[in-house]
Amino acid sequence: MDLVAIVKERAEGKDLSVLGGSVKFVVDENVVLIDGVSGEISSNDTEATCTISTDADTMQSIMDGSSSSQAAFMTGKLKVAGDMSIALKVQSVIS
Repeated sequence: MDLVAIVKERAEGKDLSVLGGSVKFVVDENVVLIDGVSGEISSNDTEATCTISTDADTMQSIMDGSSSSQAAFMTGKLKVAGDMSIALKVQSVIS
């Protein structure tokens, strides 16, 4: 799964500045950084305002709609570090 390409496709045409910072997804060995300030989406593994960590199966089920990010978070399959408000906004950018 090319997560960077998927996120870029889903975020196309959307205003990333609504995030109010940057969010980094760490999915197994893959990293996707969404920079709400510059509007860039990349695989840069740099510091972010919010970091969301999960495994590939959980991310796939969230992206295809068979599971929700809230359910994954509540069951410990998705972890959030940093600014939780950004984590809550990211769904609107990549859905």
